[in-house]
Amino acid sequence: MREASCPQCRGAARLVSNPYYGAGLAVHRDLLVCQECGYSGFAENDTEPAEDDAVTVPESVLRRMLRALRGGGL
Repeated sequence: MREASCPQCRGAARLVSNPYYGAGLAVHRDLLVCQECGYSGFAENDTEPAEDDAVTVPESVLRRMLRALRGGGL
């Protein structure tokens, strides 16, 4: 676990992985939990989400058939 400071009391806080990150609308990678005052909330993400985190949509059967007919192979 990484250490951070609490936004309320400036005490020591833990960064805990958000178990719901990537599911539905959960956009925060980490949760911030203060060890002194008990504050808990979302931690800001360090960087922009990587492109590989995005879900890729599989190619449709029709598009694969059209590509095969054009000579592009499967």
